[in-house]
Amino acid sequence: MNLLFEPTIEGFTWVIAVAITIIVLDIFFSTEILSATAILGVATYFTLLFDISWQWRVLLALICWLASMALFYSLWRLFVAPAVLKVFSSGIKESVHLAEGDIGEFRSIEGKMFVLWNAELWPVESSSTAELSDREKVLIEKVEKGVFTIAQIKP
Repeated sequence: MNLLFEPTIEGFTWVIAVAITIIVLDIFFSTEILSATAILGVATYFTLLFDISWQWRVLLALICWLASMALFYSLWRLFVAPAVLKVFSSGIKESVHLAEGDIGEFRSIEGKMFVLWNAELWPVESSSTAELSDREKVLIEKVEKGVFTIAQIKP
């Protein structure tokens, strides 16, 4: 345990390992404070490796922290985090797309066309509203960018 708190290269590798673990956890919690704290801890421990006065140590820690944060934001947030998000969210389908093939209720409110689905009003593509009356049941054919395409249900 003393190895971690002594300013040695071996202790520094443990601090880096803990910091990387915290930064990876930060992907799932999406907070900036965990990553910033982990990077500050690494920068502070890094300054303990040098035999300098505490004023220089504080200055060096701040410089290392700022440089590390700049590197972190330029590499991690621009490349790694979006890639991880894309990998983990690739199978997730937005719930509004579950409306396709379902039955909704056409609503005409103040001249605007909507479909009532899942207790919410959604805008309707205007070309699909011909010959529909208010509160008529409709088939939701497609959902694109939050706009529903509907069709009249034939009896």
